[in-house]
Amino acid sequence: MAIIDIEQVEELRKNSPFSQLKIQDDIELYKKTDRYTCPACNKRMKYFCYYCYRVLGMNRSDVPFVKLPIPIDIIKHESELDGKTTALHARVIADQDVSVYNWKRMPQYEQPERILMLFPGPDAKKLSEIPRDSFDKFIVIDGTWKQAKAIVRETPLLQKVQKVTIEPRQTFFWRYQDISVNYLSTIEAIYYLYVEYAQQFELNGTYDGRYDNLLFYYKHLYDLIQYSYLKGEHKDRKFCWRHKENYIKKSSQ
Repeated sequence: MAIIDIEQVEELRKNSPFSQLKIQDDIELYKKTDRYTCPACNKRMKYFCYYCYRVLGMNRSDVPFVKLPIPIDIIKHESELDGKTTALHARVIADQDVSVYNWKRMPQYEQPERILMLFPGPDAKKLSEIPRDSFDKFIVIDGTWKQAKAIVRETPLLQKVQKVTIEPRQTFFWRYQDISVNYLSTIEAIYYLYVEYAQQFELNGTYDGRYDNLLFYYKHLYDLIQYSYLKGEHKDRKFCWRHKENYIKKSSQ
């Protein structure tokens, strides 16, 4: 992408679906035009290292930190590409409480019955139906819907955990999928899980934005993609009928 016009970005951000959330200002990310070498693994990345979860090319204070009330493990399908998954956003933002494991190397939990796995289904309950003293950890599966079902179906340990579900919400994910507008990206699912946790166990039904920064990188990438279309960088790209109306804003230039 060419050099960013900050003034145009500011105008676009005012209309972002995330503009009302309490997310730390991401303007410093727009100023990054280079890739940086991770000092731990020597991989070149732009925002953070997908392998070491290190913030690159910025002061750590320019990236928010979120302390989560319940730790969460992300079980990632080996076919889910690191550069495309949004789950790693949580690992960078809430590094004290988020762990990432490839499916075949996931932990062998000693008390699986005290784990809540975010996974829809007839046996999944809402947090309002689950006693707070019955769980110590969350699990979320990272992969396509087909991959996620395979992980749960083929892992006996995951048959012993409790399943939790969240209220249906519309996704703003930019990667194509034809299941439903309520099929969230992994970071969206994680975010809403903690929103509902706060409402149920911390704030008596209200929410104050305390976990909004989980969407810091997600918001930035969403706005950046919108900016690229407004600038006409993809003016010849065709769109199928499944795209939400006005989701991808094509330039009239």
